[in-house]
Amino acid sequence: MTTFLLKFAARPIYLSRQIDFLEKGVILMDEFSIVGKEKDLKFVTVYNELFKMINEGTFPEGSRLPSEPDLSKSLGISRTTLRQALTLLQDDGLVKNIRGKGNFIIKPHSDKSIGLETIGHPVYKCSVDAIDEVKMNLRIEPSTDYFNQTLGKKTAAVVLIDRWYKSQGNPAAYSFTLLPIEAISKYNIDLNDHDKVLEFVEKEIYKICSNILVEIKYSTSGNFSAKESPISLENQFYLIQETMYEDTELPMVHNKHYLPIKSSSIEIHQKK
Repeated sequence: MTTFLLKFAARPIYLSRQIDFLEKGVILMDEFSIVGKEKDLKFVTVYNELFKMINEGTFPEGSRLPSEPDLSKSLGISRTTLRQALTLLQDDGLVKNIRGKGNFIIKPHSDKSIGLETIGHPVYKCSVDAIDEVKMNLRIEPSTDYFNQTLGKKTAAVVLIDRWYKSQGNPAAYSFTLLPIEAISKYNIDLNDHDKVLEFVEKEIYKICSNILVEIKYSTSGNFSAKESPISLENQFYLIQETMYEDTELPMVHNKHYLPIKSSSIEIHQKK
């Protein structure tokens, strides 16, 4: 008994057949059965229906979907099935859930033409919402074993810089930057001029550095890492770590960026 899996019209069809080989190479099938198209799962059917309605403009961009009880009633399905379909739409970037407000239709595709394959600030590259406000705090502390290991060398002190990002008044991301004290004089940074410091860590370092080691992880520590300003009601974050180099073997800067998964999208455009 041999089982074949053939792909036809994007649906798998299973063929089960017993094949006898004759001396002349002729194949006889004494059994040939086709298992027909599988019935779609209920939530997939609902997903397809909602997807079509969104694309056809029944629910235009920026609009709020009916409440879950109303929508499930109008579709004749359970709220569990509806939530499964909405989760798929959220994964596809078509629907955004805002706790306490509901589900909203968003742009299906990113407007950003470049992703993390090029050097640039990941908060601006990955945040779904446009960043329009940044609050910064900095301090100088004695170095620790952790800081020395992260920077690959012993340094007497480090500059620690926190940034909290907002979009239309709503928390959007949090970043933490670690600078060796030597970088202050090397790059002529005036720590009393907060605007210049912000310009340096947000833009200038990405022009100065020659290469960056980027690590992307899942994290649940975004809110307490952000200290007094939590950035998401959901405790699920992308943690993007950057170790930045300027033509040397030792890092010039180390960054940690926490982005809420629900309001972020990580894209890497690979080219051959």
